[in-house]
Amino acid sequence: MSNTTSPLFLLIILLGGLAILFGPRRWVLPLFLALSIFLSMGFHVYFLGLNFFTIRILLIFAGVRVLARGEYRGLGFVALDKAYLSLCIWMIIAETLRRQIPGLVYAAANNLFDGLGTYFLARILLREPADLKRVILCLGCLCFVLSAFMLAEQFTRHNWLTPLGAVMQSVQVRAGRMRCQATFLHPVLAGTFGAALFPLFAACWWQNGSMKKLAVLGCLAATVITVTAGSGGPFATYAAVLLALALWPIRNRMRLIRWSLLISAITLHLVMQAPVWALIARIPLIRGASGYHRYILVDAFVRHIGDWWLVGTETTESWGYLTDDVANTYCIVAKHGGLLALLLFIRVLVVAFRELGIRRRQVEYDRPTEIMIWAFGALLFSHLVSFLGTSYFDQTRVLWALTLAMLPSLHLLNQPEEDLAHASFEEDVPAHGPTTVPLGIPLGRGA
Repeated sequence: MSNTTSPLFLLIILLGGLAILFGPRRWVLPLFLALSIFLSMGFHVYFLGLNFFTIRILLIFAGVRVLARGEYRGLGFVALDKAYLSLCIWMIIAETLRRQIPGLVYAAANNLFDGLGTYFLARILLREPADLKRVILCLGCLCFVLSAFMLAEQFTRHNWLTPLGAVMQSVQVRAGRMRCQATFLHPVLAGTFGAALFPLFAACWWQNGSMKKLAVLGCLAATVITVTAGSGGPFATYAAVLLALALWPIRNRMRLIRWSLLISAITLHLVMQAPVWALIARIPLIRGASGYHRYILVDAFVRHIGDWWLVGTETTESWGYLTDDVANTYCIVAKHGGLLALLLFIRVLVVAFRELGIRRRQVEYDRPTEIMIWAFGALLFSHLVSFLGTSYFDQTRVLWALTLAMLPSLHLLNQPEEDLAHASFEEDVPAHGPTTVPLGIPLGRGA
């Protein structure tokens, strides 16, 4: 057992695991999210040569529950599942070919256990209209509590979540800015978590009942988290979601916008002295941001494609200054799986956006539901933007898997239901459910 594990952590994880194992089905996913976010991955249990982080321990409890109660029966296998499964399988094959048994163990733990487990769990448990709305409400409450702790961290310069595994007791400072991170492993990831969720809370303003009450508090909490993180990446993500929400009036012209952006990027690449991805370094949102490093990283991957295109590469350290810090998800996928992995990852994103487009057109007659689906599109777009400047390696991986898992369940938004406060489920009746896929993004670093 790791000496980084405290008795308080073990007590909370044990009680939480038992609640997941024996508690009402409707609260399993909210409880899993709460424990995943507030129990840092800085704590872990080392057993039989394997590291069991918070998420993995919770997934063991959840997996036993789902299998024992048969809650996996009846879930259809959709296009997004197939795209994700293809990515996961290739990541395992690529890692195994490059590193043999160590690569197989790493890829299986990263993709099949963490990724598949989280995505799989969410797909199984999101079965009723109230399930999806309850998760949104849960995310809003978690953000509100998290923002309060990060505000306290900002004013006192002390991380009050250290007993729950926060890796930094005092606040980081860069270019005169405090960078709070709560239980996340890096300020960029903490801020990205809040910024990405902003559109969901904004869309709650057009919903009914308890969803509408969440709008103002949720947006305020997401903004506080973004600001107190004090990092350029979250500000870029926040700006991206505002842009995505602002495109609502021209939502029926998105095909024209996409083609216009593509043609503009190609034109700029032809006329600029530097490659078009050099624009990453020329948009400094805040003082001290490391956009130039992100440009150097992307440029190094393009110039060294011969080193990684087949099954990835073991190291990028010799490619240039700080290129060993692969703070870009697209580059991380390429590093661990090669060109095919990158193409499969892009295919997952394409299928996800296609799912959103289909669902939005189906509910054009229902303005509140259409707005909520558009907000999910903004959430997905926020991940695409944040991927340019970081790679998820802590609780943000749960948010990414949850985002994808919620997309096939969006049809539930326009189905009739009882008020969320009075919704009930028969716990003795197995939910209908399974099959799905992995997270597919290797562990990386952000800066």
